[in-house]
Amino acid sequence: MNNKKLLNENEKWEGVIHCDKTYNNLFYYGVKTTGIFCRPSCKAKTPLRKNIIFFNSADDALVGGFRPCKRCRPDMLIYEPEADLIDKAKEMLQQVYDKPLDLNSLTKQLSISQSHFARLFKQNSGVTLKQYMISIRIIKACDLLRKTDVGILEIAHRTGFLSISNFYKNFKEQTGLTPKEYGKTGDHTS
Repeated sequence: MNNKKLLNENEKWEGVIHCDKTYNNLFYYGVKTTGIFCRPSCKAKTPLRKNIIFFNSADDALVGGFRPCKRCRPDMLIYEPEADLIDKAKEMLQQVYDKPLDLNSLTKQLSISQSHFARLFKQNSGVTLKQYMISIRIIKACDLLRKTDVGILEIAHRTGFLSISNFYKNFKEQTGLTPKEYGKTGDHTS
């Protein structure tokens, strides 16, 4: 038995017009003139009503000879391009934590504006980009304090802090201890 909500074509058309993601997975639509099928939430230009056909599943659209849209990826069970973009950015940031943050270069590589990226990052991560970078640096600093005999000033520089006072301030805020106290204790669970 199909447990999908039964929608008439007018309801489906309204979902397409408004790019309403609440209709995703309830139906798909194909554009006869392009041979492409989309999710209702697709942000591509709305086609003319006379040029679309509705499908109950992505498989039905594929069998009907339509190919998946590259923008909304209706062929994928879950498609969250914003979350994927943020994951990619986090991977990139993990590689450059020890350098000053070059937001211009990062956003250029991700093909997104700085303001939009900052908004998406906060939305998807729950923290600002600056807070995230500080957290990465403190985690790396804790690792160095545990595994090496390198001095605190050297650790601060190796982890991307430009001043020792900034390093101490952020370290204490994140761990509740100064780097020196952290290095002396056997309990590094903070």
